[in-house]
Amino acid sequence: MNKKILIPIIFGIAITIILMAILVPMNQKPITITEKPINEKPVNESIPTRDDQIPLNDTVIPTNNTANTIKLITPIDFSYVDSNSLMKSSLAAKGISMSSALKISGGSIAKYCTFYGDIEKQNSIEYCTSTELKDSDGKFLGNIHMIGSMDSPNAVLGIIQTDPYMSSLDDIKSTYQIMVESLVCDCWQDQKPGNLESVSAWIDAAKSHHLEATGTTSSSKIAGFVQKQLLLEVTTNTEGYLWKFIISN
Repeated sequence: MNKKILIPIIFGIAITIILMAILVPMNQKPITITEKPINEKPVNESIPTRDDQIPLNDTVIPTNNTANTIKLITPIDFSYVDSNSLMKSSLAAKGISMSSALKISGGSIAKYCTFYGDIEKQNSIEYCTSTELKDSDGKFLGNIHMIGSMDSPNAVLGIIQTDPYMSSLDDIKSTYQIMVESLVCDCWQDQKPGNLESVSAWIDAAKSHHLEATGTTSSSKIAGFVQKQLLLEVTTNTEGYLWKFIISN
């Protein structure tokens, strides 16, 4: 064979042998299997919640949940005409009738609207309205008096006489509850003044306290309503028990 042809062939075969010696071991390298994807977090590492990702200075709008709902409480201002009208309609729904208000002023105050033993307080009364309450059977139950200046009252008194058995206690509870809702606010369940669940619970507590007391009169004052002061008095008399509930500014 011609040497010029033989040399390139030999050279080519040599290069081929060298390349095969290098590439075959690389192709035969074993494949390793990774048990977890590279970006997967370890099982014991907590995943951030949405709350963790909200900056502290961001405003979060609460969901429609009862726990997040805030009931606005609006105190009610006393008014002779409006307050008497509101109590009258509310009491009617409880089966208690309330008469139209008798308006008293001038010299008649001393005769019909004497409620304070303190002379200064009594002399401060310029105007008074008085209404009569009757139960569902038409029997006399008591009175609601509103007293104060000519422009607006500063105190309301609910006075009810019961027999020795306190058979009209439910009517007392209904009347005093209506007075609170009409003249203070419909918010007793929210504020729970005196840690009492309701007006009814307060009356039951006052009854128990009075029956266990040795004095003729016992009183209970509620602290908890910023806008109004509430006082409940029970007095033993010859007819049974006289209940007096006072709401004042």
